[in-house]
Amino acid sequence: MGEIRSNDEPSERMAKLMAKLYFFMASEIIKKLGDEEGKDVIRKAISRFGKSRAEAMLKEAEERDLEINHDTYLAVRDMPLISWKKDPCRSTDITYCPMHDMWSMLNDNELGSLYCEIDKILYESFSIDFDRPLCKTSGDPCCRFIIK
Repeated sequence: MGEIRSNDEPSERMAKLMAKLYFFMASEIIKKLGDEEGKDVIRKAISRFGKSRAEAMLKEAEERDLEINHDTYLAVRDMPLISWKKDPCRSTDITYCPMHDMWSMLNDNELGSLYCEIDKILYESFSIDFDRPLCKTSGDPCCRFIIK
């Protein structure tokens, strides 16, 4: 996997491009500001980005007169899940993530893990009690999304 290919599914290519752009921007921030301050800046940017995404999705939900819950989150989600692969035996487990694939190729899952913090912001914006005890960017074999 890893490299972006023109014959890859379009949403997978975009996810990988987004992950690659994030990697280069985040690594420059760390280089310029140092590890601690750089990670703080990255977390703040990811938080702002997550809140902006959630605001747009919540606005769409309101316009469509949809109740704020998990089903609505899935209905108005701004990022397609076409390229993410689930374990066929355990639907809570994502076994392939194109963004993780890119960060792994670039040898920096740690920076990727900062980006993954966006999931908590998005789920909480839709009043979803969410836990992710496993995450590929932390070295786990899958990302386990538990909706309580």
